[in-house]
Amino acid sequence: MMTAPSFERFLSLSVDLTAFEETDLLGTGLAHKYLAKVREACGDEVVTALLDAHRAARADAAGQAASAATPLDRDLFDRALRHRIFGDDRLGPVARQVIKLWYVGMWYALPPDWVDHYGPHTGAGTSTVTAASYQEGLLWRAIGANPPGAKAPGYGSWAQPPRIDDRYLKGATR
Repeated sequence: MMTAPSFERFLSLSVDLTAFEETDLLGTGLAHKYLAKVREACGDEVVTALLDAHRAARADAAGQAASAATPLDRDLFDRALRHRIFGDDRLGPVARQVIKLWYVGMWYALPPDWVDHYGPHTGAGTSTVTAASYQEGLLWRAIGANPPGAKAPGYGSWAQPPRIDDRYLKGATR
């Protein structure tokens, strides 16, 4: 019997995929809904495989670290993620959609080839998870802006262009 994917493991994966802290992700109020959406769109088996591959990538990078107290070598970890997740035909497209989900608040349909090979699921089509997804998208935090038409930023706030914080650019090479 297969168990449902763990929320904590999904949150850890999301931290590594988005380059945002756990508190930022939890602060959106959408983490549980996003896990439910990914499960609905891909099925528990695929989500569990994705979480297992993430755990294995962390273990790969940690195994090469000098000690358990040593932080993960980011380059080793990025290579492990590319090898175990992004380079995988089944897991790569799902991981990319998880990133998009967090950043723009939409689940985009998986490629037709993926659906043909791994099967259609109930929530596989392009959709918004909740009305709050757009407002809470990480995109707005990453560029230091408020979502147009929502979360009124105050008079004159759009007089200056948005600025992308350097800490979010570092994760953009994945």
